Amino acid sequence: MPLPPDEIRRRLAYIRYLHNLGVDQARLPEPLSSASVLMLHDAAEGFLLLAAEHFDVDPPIGLEKFWRVLKPVLGTDLPVAQGMKRLNKIRNTLKHNGGHPDQPTINLVATDTTTFLEASTPLVFQLDYAAVSMADVIPQQPVRDLVRQAETASADGRQVAAMVALVEAFEALFKTPPLDNDIKPLRLGPTINNPLRDGEIARVLYPPEDDHQRRATGRHHELAKQITDATEIVMALQAATRLMLVGIDFAAARRFGLLTPDIDDYVNGRREYRAPDNYAPTPEDVAWCCQFIVTASLRLSAAEAQLRDPYQRVQTWKTIAKRPSPGAELIWSEE
Repeated sequence: MPLPPDEIRRRLAYIRYLHNLGVDQARLPEPLSSASVLMLHDAAEGFLLLAAEHFDVDPPIGLEKFWRVLKPVLGTDLPVAQGMKRLNKIRNTLKHNGGHPDQPTINLVATDTTTFLEASTPLVFQLDYAAVSMADVIPQQPVRDLVRQAETASADGRQVAAMVALVEAFEALFKTPPLDNDIKPLRLGPTINNPLRDGEIARVLYPPEDDHQRRATGRHHELAKQITDATEIVMALQAATRLMLVGIDFAAARRFGLLTPDIDDYVNGRREYRAPDNYAPTPEDVAWCCQFIVTASLRLSAAEAQLRDPYQRVQTWKTIAKRPSPGAELIWSEE
């Protein structure tokens, strides 16, 4: 029987995720860009395996042989056969013989893979490849909903609205239970959302009624500035460390921050999104930020699985072994 539509979309979302990773890697300098060939090949092979399963045909061994086994059920040939044959050959040379392709070759196979996926998806699954939502692979429901909002806004030409949804999605990643409540190693303490300004700290240190003491010391503003600077340093270190603890690339996170608006929160609960006067994100910028959120969410999920306490750290503890004296043999409790 044909695969359920939801399963097809979910797996296509992952294929598109791999494809976009490969395209991003292709833009890196040599020899780092060579890794894109492996990712692009995985995306193309994943698509062909999904097509074979969808039509209930046995998948062949060898990428180029899929064209032969799928033609009878499609009634026509899959496109870009020569390009995918070239991708397969370059991938085998890289993986098995250590032969790194040059940059023009990498650019060519990246274009071939994009053309293949965009042309084959409607032919095989009657779906628009560009409309396949990568949000389907995001495990966190609030984040998934916001990324879908961003994709819809971008498709409607509202790129700024899409970026607002994406910056909200990134913030939601670190507020999604159980991370916010249970996994304290990733929290690194409470988040300071509304730090006090220098003048506010100075007034707390020396209220107006303490005018005599303030004049006597004269350094309350210096102390207030030092506290403010220390707070800013801690906030920046906390944010960067949270990213690195879950394996999110710091440089990519920095680019995401440059592409998306800044958030200003006020004590009355009001929130504003601010951007430079010439702020004009493109659909490509939105697509890259969506890809970043998908990667971040998957890595965060992997970190959660590793950091979850299997014993839930109950309040009472028991002694499981003891050593009567230095160098003595361990004595295990018998229970």
